[in-house]
Amino acid sequence: MDTLIVSHRSALARWGEKGLERRLGGPCPAPSDWTPPSASGLDDEALRRVRLEATPGRPLHILVRDRDERVRTERLVSHVWSVPLPDGAFYQLEPGLLLSSPSFCLRQVCARASVPAAAATVMEVCGGYALSAGTSRGFHERPPLASLDELRSHFACERGYGVRRVREALELAAPGSRSPMETVVILFFTLPVELGGCGLPPPQVNVRLEIPNDLRVALGRPYVVVDLCWPGQRIILEYDSYTWHLAPRAFDGTQSRNEGLRDEGWMVRTVTSGILADPRLRQLLVSRVMRRFGLEPPDDEAWPLRQELLVRDLLGIHGA
Repeated sequence: MDTLIVSHRSALARWGEKGLERRLGGPCPAPSDWTPPSASGLDDEALRRVRLEATPGRPLHILVRDRDERVRTERLVSHVWSVPLPDGAFYQLEPGLLLSSPSFCLRQVCARASVPAAAATVMEVCGGYALSAGTSRGFHERPPLASLDELRSHFACERGYGVRRVREALELAAPGSRSPMETVVILFFTLPVELGGCGLPPPQVNVRLEIPNDLRVALGRPYVVVDLCWPGQRIILEYDSYTWHLAPRAFDGTQSRNEGLRDEGWMVRTVTSGILADPRLRQLLVSRVMRRFGLEPPDDEAWPLRQELLVRDLLGIHGA
């Protein structure tokens, strides 16, 4: 029978809807035999009902069983999955239309991704956001689809295509990211130096800090929340989007807060995609952060190149 199985990034994007798993009622049995519809046989009305797109600008990623079934069109991207299907792989959006589960999406996306890109995808699944090309910020907020512990437990028992790369990514991912750029910054500073990272321990994410009375009066609140924080080293990293600072009041409030935190002994640094992409600014930021840990950047001529490649990789998928 004709069955359309939505996969890879198309499926992950669809999981951005809050409460989708609850609404769908749990996984459905995997089809024992299925045939994807032809490009001309796509039911556009059915796709619209379940909020899916298959357009030249946003082609729909689907699974097929072998190369002969691949559909070649600008509206569809076919991926061959010829090995056994894992348990709990699908949810039914409607009859004849299945959605890959978040854990199955991880196998699909991570299998051919670099280790940093795979770790970024894991952090998206475990984070509070979903990539969304249709929004001005490129993402929207949603509850985590799974915890790191849940995924580690699940993939400890899994075997087959893509599993090894997911396990590697799970060991490098950190929980709690609320945006793509938080994910980029966390991985940039925590991935091993062999991968171009700084090799630092994971920061605390979205931390509430109590502040002294004079700063409370100035800001009109008893605490502040910072993006990334290493309390032992008194380091705060904040990701600032360029659009946020278009509002003068927001800019002034951020500057007052940061100056107050510096008065309390915190090193507060701003990180943007532009800083990470500029070798000189990136080197300055890395040196200052690492020295707070009593470390120096690796004395390795190849490390700056690895960092450059890492930044391109992460910004290419999760940049903002």
